[in-house]
Amino acid sequence: MKILIIISFLLFTGVLFAQSDPDGITATGKHNRVITRSEKAEQLPATRDTAIEIPPVKYYVEPAYQEVTFDVEPIEAAKLKIKEPLQKLYPGYVKFGVGNYTMPYVDAYYGSMRSKTNSWGLNLKHHSALGEISDVGSSKFSQNYFDFFYKQFLNKHTLKFNTMYHRDVIHYYGFNLDDTLIPLTYRETADSTKMVYNLIGIEGLLSSSGLRDSSKIQHQVGMKYHYLNNNKKLQEHNVVLNTSLSKYLEGENIEINGDFEVDFNALSQPALHQLDTIGVVNNGLSSQNNTAIIRLVPYVVNNKIINKLHFKGGFGINIDISSANNYFYFYPELELSYNLFNDVFIPYAGATGGVYRNSWNYLRSDNPFLLSNSQVLNTNEKINLYGGIRGSISSRLSFNVVARYQKLSNAALYYNDTVFTYENAFGIIYDTIGKTTLSGQLAFESGEKVKIFGKAEYYLYNTQNQEFAWLQPDFKVTLSGNVDLADKILGHLNVYVIGNRKSFSYSEIQDVDANDQGQYLIDLKPYVDANLGVEYRYNKKLSIFVDLNNLTASKYQQFNNFPVQRFNVLGGFTFKF
Repeated sequence: MKILIIISFLLFTGVLFAQSDPDGITATGKHNRVITRSEKAEQLPATRDTAIEIPPVKYYVEPAYQEVTFDVEPIEAAKLKIKEPLQKLYPGYVKFGVGNYTMPYVDAYYGSMRSKTNSWGLNLKHHSALGEISDVGSSKFSQNYFDFFYKQFLNKHTLKFNTMYHRDVIHYYGFNLDDTLIPLTYRETADSTKMVYNLIGIEGLLSSSGLRDSSKIQHQVGMKYHYLNNNKKLQEHNVVLNTSLSKYLEGENIEINGDFEVDFNALSQPALHQLDTIGVVNNGLSSQNNTAIIRLVPYVVNNKIINKLHFKGGFGINIDISSANNYFYFYPELELSYNLFNDVFIPYAGATGGVYRNSWNYLRSDNPFLLSNSQVLNTNEKINLYGGIRGSISSRLSFNVVARYQKLSNAALYYNDTVFTYENAFGIIYDTIGKTTLSGQLAFESGEKVKIFGKAEYYLYNTQNQEFAWLQPDFKVTLSGNVDLADKILGHLNVYVIGNRKSFSYSEIQDVDANDQGQYLIDLKPYVDANLGVEYRYNKKLSIFVDLNNLTASKYQQFNNFPVQRFNVLGGFTFKF
């Protein structure tokens, strides 16, 4: 009750004060206020352990038996690849032999050993025969060769240099010793039919090295020069300058190539007297023949157009320049191939052409019994169409079958001359020839121990002016093989089968009628030339060898009126040092 009276009094007093002073409270007098002391509750941080103790889990697996079966297959034994030490090299060797027909043979070589910076070598050869072939003129010959090469390996290039000197001596022996129409001094004097050739050659090549790189242009620059003369005062200078450029485009898998070549030839030929003074050179007369061939061949190679289709496309520009005429030729450079069954069969086809140099050095290597005053023209291959299939039946056996058609202008054909010689030398007739070739080849290789190669070719000729393609065979078969028995006994076999050839003579032949051009036809029969060689290695330094040549002992004629040596043996030894 007292509490209610106090509360009512306080409320009433407040109202009075509010009514007397609405803006505030005015108090007078003294008063002591006591403020109770406050205290803050003390709460310190404490670490709380959150780790929860997990009781160990106990489980039980019911055992069950599962039957498992398996087949054991044998595993091939692992092979340990051991890198064999490099075979010991010898810087030099000498090969010496002698044979019937009084035939000495020497082959000597000396050169550098293995090197990462350079290599060089010197080779000397001599091969001659002092014996004679019966019933014909002197058939002696000799070959002397000196060859030197040097190769320098630079950081990004390789430099090659070759020089040589060759001396060849032959005799125009293709006449009958008993022919009384030929002067006796000519038949009995070997010097009257003697021909000596001297050849000096220099060659240099600078080529970029390394793998194909799309950021670089692969290139090579080369130079060739040869000087040829003979004892009939023939002289020839030949200079060839060439360069090749190649750029690989990696993203397109394309290779862009360009070949450029300048071939200059200067030939000076003697003027010969006729039969009354056979072989004598008229020193006051000679003919000069200067010609040049300029060749430009840009082409593109795409190694994969669609899957395994390969393509080469381009063209060739050839300019044949002579003192009389200049000729401009344009040729295709095309080839298409397709890989089937992982290179087991690769059908291919192509078309090309070009102007080819008939230097005297080339012609005399094709026929060594040429007259020194024969006319020399370059051969124009107007078209060369080919197609075939090549491939590998296995890792050891490969093949190639091809059909080819060529149209050749100024193709060189040989005939027995009767104006300057007694038919014991050859002149040159040029004709336009269509030549079809069907060929097949087979190669077998078993490491380095057995190598066998066989090739057969069949020819069809279509001549424009001549009755036949003179001295050209209608087929050729070649077989060669090499066998190595335990690196102790080595053997090699070479067999050549040459088919029928046609030749003619301007001299009358009994029971033979002349054609419209006054030519008497001659048939040269096929022949077989088989050669076998065996070498026995006594040790790594010394070996002995025997070569058996013309095993069939056939007196065949490679050229009309020129029989070859019959069966002959050449034996000797080889020593390394």
